[in-house]
Amino acid sequence: MKTKAILILMVTLIGICIFALIVSNETSEEWNEKGISFVESDEHEKAIDCFNKVIEQNPNFAEAYIYRGYTYNNLKQYERAIEDFDEAIELDPDFAMAFSNRGAAYIKLKQYERAMEDFNKAIELDPNYAEAFSNRGAAYIKLKQYEGAIEDFNKAIELDPDFAMAFSNRGLSYDNLKQYESAIEDFNKAIELDPNYAEAFTNRGLTYNNLKQYERAIEDFNEAIELNPNDTKAYETRGIAYLRLGLSERAIEDFNKAIELDPNYAKAYEARGVVYAELKKYERAMKDFNKAIELDPNCAMAYCNRATAYINLEQYERAIEDSEKAIEHNPNYAIAYYTRGATYVRLEQYEVAIEDFDKAIGLDPNYAEAYYTRGATYAQLKQYERAIEDFDNAIRLNSNFAMAYYNRGYIYELTEQYERAIEDFNKTLELNPNYTEAYDHQELALSKLKEQRTS
Repeated sequence: MKTKAILILMVTLIGICIFALIVSNETSEEWNEKGISFVESDEHEKAIDCFNKVIEQNPNFAEAYIYRGYTYNNLKQYERAIEDFDEAIELDPDFAMAFSNRGAAYIKLKQYERAMEDFNKAIELDPNYAEAFSNRGAAYIKLKQYEGAIEDFNKAIELDPDFAMAFSNRGLSYDNLKQYESAIEDFNKAIELDPNYAEAFTNRGLTYNNLKQYERAIEDFNEAIELNPNDTKAYETRGIAYLRLGLSERAIEDFNKAIELDPNYAKAYEARGVVYAELKKYERAMKDFNKAIELDPNCAMAYCNRATAYINLEQYERAIEDSEKAIEHNPNYAIAYYTRGATYVRLEQYEVAIEDFDKAIGLDPNYAEAYYTRGATYAQLKQYERAIEDFDNAIRLNSNFAMAYYNRGYIYELTEQYERAIEDFNKTLELNPNYTEAYDHQELALSKLKEQRTS
């Protein structure tokens, strides 16, 4: 019995030795290839194990550091990713891929200038490196330099005509320039090249949101979520579409899901805060705006939204403080000047308010609400001609702006232009049949017109 036991033990040990021998014979190149296949199948931990083995066997294998860094990037471990790219560059200072990937990590850390330096170096080392041009274009988007971004995406597409991401990101640049038709064309091309490209559906949905085609936007967000159920941006932007359609509860559900997937997603807190503010749940709104600002202290929009909530709570000094904070973070943010101007209107500081509306319109000449509110402010100052000019512009920019028609009609009524007043009140009621004040003024204008004609 003892002999048999020893024999079994010996066989087991031999088996272990043979297995160990097979493992140790795996070359660093083979481990690297295995790691790359795990990267492609999103098996990040297995990929890192493989690259660790490569580096153990061959500490001078620069490519392994790059792929391990790329994997850390996918795991949102950006500092560790940069350490690996640094090591790859030290081993091979002419490795363009290392610079391009390190630049991508710097973008995630919002270190855009350092990212640009790395992309420039990658392009200098390899002028035909399509991914480096595409990555630099992404950095230009973050810096709000959209024309520069488009140039880089054009070059990336010239070098690689089937580069779906370059088309999608160029579309995003066009969207930011409000060139929506060009944006849609690019998203369509990206989806044609890669029908499973969730982000392209999300981006196209975002453009449909901007075009106020909310049903089409929701279709795209649904597709994006089906392709990638963890796409936080798709949930957030679908929530915005639901909000625009007046579906507040569904919007909140989507923002909740985005926050569940990423508890540090500032935009989702901000968007949910907007819904709560519209529902007049200001305490909840404030909590969300505060969280958004805590997570992203440089977000001008979050300060503006909190300022609007303060206006509704009649906390005007705080509203001005937040508007000014938004301007500090983004001096070209038209909405921030508009919000501060609206606060000054509440404080009856009309001249100061008009200065802010002037600034908002100067920054965004298509800002219908700014024309409208400036017109209402001129009306308070009894500068009726200027008020009418501003209401005209508001209507030109938004032909369905019921309140602009109503206020213009009211000015016409005050200045005894009753026929014009009646036309505007009729239009107001066509757009908003439940607006009782428009009925009252319509009847008054009709009565005054009869008196005018009989006198």
